[in-house]
Amino acid sequence: MNTLSFRVTKRWSSTIILFSFVFLHGSIAGAVQPQPRVSPPDMTISEILNSKETCEECHARVSRRIFTEHKESAHGREGVGCVDCHGADHQNMPAATARKACEQCHPRETAEYLASDHSKTWENMQASARYMKQPAVVRAQGCEACHGIGAGSDDGRCDFCHNKHSFSKEQARRPEACYTCHMGPDHPQMEAYIKSKHHQTKATCTGCHFPNTHNANQNLDRLSSSPMEALCNECHEPSFNKQWLDGAEMLEKQGEMLLQQGRAIIKKLGQQGLLHPAPADREANPVEGKTLVLGGHQLYEDTSRAEKLYFEMHKYLQIHLAQGAYHQDFKMAAYKGLIPMRNYLVELEAEALLLEELAAKKESLTPITSYTTPRDTTDIAQSTYESSFHGVLPAGGMKPDCTTCHGADTAAPRAAEEMAGICGTCHTKKQTEAFSRDFAAIKNHAATLSQAARLLVEDMTGKGILKKNSDGALELNFTLESNVNQFVARTIAERFRFYLHDLDVSLKNMIIGVAHSNPDYAHWYGNAPAKSDLIEIRDAAHKLEQIRAQYGKRSPQTAR
Repeated sequence: MNTLSFRVTKRWSSTIILFSFVFLHGSIAGAVQPQPRVSPPDMTISEILNSKETCEECHARVSRRIFTEHKESAHGREGVGCVDCHGADHQNMPAATARKACEQCHPRETAEYLASDHSKTWENMQASARYMKQPAVVRAQGCEACHGIGAGSDDGRCDFCHNKHSFSKEQARRPEACYTCHMGPDHPQMEAYIKSKHHQTKATCTGCHFPNTHNANQNLDRLSSSPMEALCNECHEPSFNKQWLDGAEMLEKQGEMLLQQGRAIIKKLGQQGLLHPAPADREANPVEGKTLVLGGHQLYEDTSRAEKLYFEMHKYLQIHLAQGAYHQDFKMAAYKGLIPMRNYLVELEAEALLLEELAAKKESLTPITSYTTPRDTTDIAQSTYESSFHGVLPAGGMKPDCTTCHGADTAAPRAAEEMAGICGTCHTKKQTEAFSRDFAAIKNHAATLSQAARLLVEDMTGKGILKKNSDGALELNFTLESNVNQFVARTIAERFRFYLHDLDVSLKNMIIGVAHSNPDYAHWYGNAPAKSDLIEIRDAAHKLEQIRAQYGKRSPQTAR
């Protein structure tokens, strides 16, 4: 159990201020600071309509990057012009989607794409309870940033893989084209691929999953479809493929058995009325209503601790087990999948036993431990950039590096106006303004989550359940006659401290994830674990209050 001390003073008052500066600071010493390029002012619709210039002539002047990318692309070399994809009506210009732009010249590729799940991601996202539950900024920066590949009714965006306006086949074939959206705790395909032997060969994502098609679904049925089998046989012996796939399927089924046991435990707790808060007493699930939801539309926020443990088994660990096994990263399958799943089930069993004993007011509680998974300790600034929409761009050209946005002087944060000018080098004024609003909104969202935790700390110290010791760390402020019960209470207090600290980590990931345009860090490494941290914090507070009421007596030392 990690017993990191949580200092109530200073941390909460400085956390959000510190995060605000992270986005504006550089990190590479000694680099030459580039001079920001100044974009011409945006033209009004009236100026555009009255201009006698062609699209190409105008954009060569006002958006040189877009013009150059298009001119040097296969489209440009073949004489495809702006009007061919965007139309000529500047007042009602539609987005250049698969249906509205690409299909006219690429009917086969468009039909294949529209038959794939990529084209359905937007509708699937909108129907998700987790999406409905989030604030607008998390939806925009965490969900829609990736699911936008399927935006539109029976439509989608080819430029998510074929970077606009170059629309390069070579770029779309690079594994990095898949990185930003196929990573993270809930879909770690890229992490599994990078650690596998395939990454050291010519094998790529598109080579295995998109051979001569834009419909990835043909080759995503756990590698058991005939096209995938034929592809594997090109490099591997059929006997090896069978052994590998049989082993991966066996591991996946072991995980499913653990999930089945976990569901049984939680359903029993629900029937006993031991889930806190009970489904009937909390805000309704946006899709399922006020009922117990496991898997599918299950939320990662405002549920009981038991449900939170199952969610992480189902949504994170089982996915790591399967993705690791089928991508031949067996360390992921074992150490980030099957082994922690078994540990989680043990923790879930212990949680159920404690809830039953507290409900029965058992005289002596069974000793517990708190199983927690270690957080990633890599450089958050570097990791969020490398897997971001910026970081996965091919080297050279218009790819920004750290100095492009932050400069070399790490001691002097850039002003917001200067950042807007730098972003405006590659993005429209509308895009930069929307991003600035979202960045301010995500900091406000983080402050709200921090405030919720701070109020719990104040409540626990105000009631005399916890106190600060001489080092400023929180500790128990009551004693129990039973040493065993005292041990249980101390363990829960340690859990309270651990998740207060973990909340800081989650909020930092969320803010820097948005700052670096990295949707998975903003959502699945940031917002989701932050709200799960609050489940743990609230649960620990509730249990400590319950234990003191049933077993405790106030310590004569009530110093705070």
